[in-house]
Amino acid sequence: MSYSFLVIAGLGLGAAIGFWRGWLREIVTLAGLLVGWLILDSLGGLLIGFVNHMYLSVAFFVRDGVDSAQPVALIHALRATPLVEPRHPGIFFGVLMTAAALGAYFAATRFVAPANGWSSQAIGTLVGLANGYIVTYLGFRFFAPTARLDLALAMNPNGIADSLGQFLPTVLIAGVVVAIAVALLSGRRLAPRGGPRPATGRSKG
Repeated sequence: MSYSFLVIAGLGLGAAIGFWRGWLREIVTLAGLLVGWLILDSLGGLLIGFVNHMYLSVAFFVRDGVDSAQPVALIHALRATPLVEPRHPGIFFGVLMTAAALGAYFAATRFVAPANGWSSQAIGTLVGLANGYIVTYLGFRFFAPTARLDLALAMNPNGIADSLGQFLPTVLIAGVVVAIAVALLSGRRLAPRGGPRPATGRSKG
């Protein structure tokens, strides 16, 4: 399978979506991606423990563990085969990040104004490219961490996720800079130019 094609497709799709939706929606989506990623990185272990605990409780009940002749043995067997393997949680984290990305996308589409001009679409293309880069990186990191680029001049021999991860800080910084620049420009456009004009005319004596 050509993983290079998937990387190019992810970046191109992100840029196309950004052009269609505009910079404001893409900035909100970028913020949602980063917040979701931060929460997952901070609370991932707790989420794994919670899901496995719920799975153990439900499986114990479904297998009639209360009336079982050896409930302790059943519990040990269930704990030996958790729903989410703590040492390899990539698929689980990938599913959560997919849900976070879709949530950010649809929330931005629902509550944020669409593009209102070519400038909004042009900047949206850049931010959308950054979003596509992040989604592509996270997709390979969680779903295919051992995948490699099938190019003669690969950026990193260790894999696609590592190759994309090399430039991830630059992409994030560029996205933040673009967001700040656009916010400042928009604030200047909305700011009134000068104070209220004094009323003219002769006063009646």
